[in-house]
Amino acid sequence: MAQRYNIRMAGLGGQGVVTASHIFSTAVLGFGGESTIVPFYGSEKRMAPVESYVRVSNEPIYEIGEITFPHIIMIFHPQVITHGKSYTMPFYFGLKQDGICLINSDGPMKLPPEETRELEEKNIRLYYIPAYTMAL
Repeated sequence: MAQRYNIRMAGLGGQGVVTASHIFSTAVLGFGGESTIVPFYGSEKRMAPVESYVRVSNEPIYEIGEITFPHIIMIFHPQVITHGKSYTMPFYFGLKQDGICLINSDGPMKLPPEETRELEEKNIRLYYIPAYTMAL
């Protein structure tokens, strides 16, 4: 039976969002899975919005392009949420029911009540990971 996961990674230019998607995709291929990536960014350099779309499956993938309805969203920088530095707003737009959102933050972020309610209604699991702190 086909297992497929669509992942949207969002961050700021210079953080390694595209590199991370390449590493993740290469690891999937190394373990015998199938994977494609599509990076998306503007002509700006540092601190501009960057997204990368990763598809992972145990069967061939024939689709390419933006992932509108991901299973997983990875946020590399809190400004993606707080300053709207993302091509996809709000940050959780399109996240499937029971989806997962990983946020690089030292602790829970204060979200507007309407966003909190919408995330709860979709049973979205938010995980805050202090990746910067862990890397130092």
